[in-house]
Amino acid sequence: MSAPDDKAGSLARCPQCTETISVPISDESLAADVYDDFFEEPPVQQPVVETVECPMCGAENHKSDDACTECGETLSRKPLTQDEYQSIKVGQVLDRSWQLFWEYPWLCLLGPLLANILFACFAGLLLGVFILVCMGLESVMPEGPLMVLSVAFLGLILVIVTLYGAAYCELGKVLLFLKVARDHQPVMADLFAGRPFVGRMVLCTILFQGLIFFANLIFALLGYVLALMFWPYPYLLVDRNLPGVDAFGKSVEVTKGNLLTLFLIFLSLFGLVLLGVAALFGISFLLVYSLELPFEAVLGGAILLSLPATVFFYSYVLLVKAVAYAQITHSR
Repeated sequence: MSAPDDKAGSLARCPQCTETISVPISDESLAADVYDDFFEEPPVQQPVVETVECPMCGAENHKSDDACTECGETLSRKPLTQDEYQSIKVGQVLDRSWQLFWEYPWLCLLGPLLANILFACFAGLLLGVFILVCMGLESVMPEGPLMVLSVAFLGLILVIVTLYGAAYCELGKVLLFLKVARDHQPVMADLFAGRPFVGRMVLCTILFQGLIFFANLIFALLGYVLALMFWPYPYLLVDRNLPGVDAFGKSVEVTKGNLLTLFLIFLSLFGLVLLGVAALFGISFLLVYSLELPFEAVLGGAILLSLPATVFFYSYVLLVKAVAYAQITHSR
């Protein structure tokens, strides 16, 4: 046997008897690639990547992915269990929300503003179509029970379609701010990713609003407590892809043990809003009396200044809710 120069002094394995031998000298007449089989390198082990199959298109995705990379379908997650929940603190939630808000200021401000503008345009268009259809019916149909039933039927359709539009816009805001809360590369397109959950969102919203309405009829504080208990249902819909009733019921488990903290968080936010309103109108009255400016002009200026402040507080409240949910479920 022979070996190339760079193998001198190393060990090799005999191809016949598999005995390990030492290479004493080199032989320049032999090509190195003839003897490469004698010197084996340990195989490189590739890391094992856990994948999950998309239920919509069948594409393989990383197990940590939130949505399918091919079709955008939300990937199913394991159900929540009680030991996944943790207690949150008011300061941590507000501080984290404040930090994230200034990391994604334009998404936080323009995202909900765009969603609300689109919904207002959609609702206005529906109302215009409804009025035109009613005028057309009035011109071809005599007044009477049939006319009333037709208008009532059209009104019911209008309400249902409006609820679907509202649910679609609300889900878009939930998806956007949940990604911001987790710092998962949120984009404005997240506003339009809520289509798979719209039907369940409508049913849950009707149930939620009906529950709060009847609770307020009994006792206002009871309605507020129920609102604190059930508010995470849209986050559970988009995050865990649960059936509507399960998402609504699971909200109680998510908020259990954190009701007092959540109450203090939302009370703090309400206090911030009151301070902002008081500051704006306080400055207005000072300008009126100290500079003798017209009251109407100062009041109009205060109202104009309150518009961007309202957008800011509204966006910040949405982010606080998403951060609170993410921290309770260990998904920061």
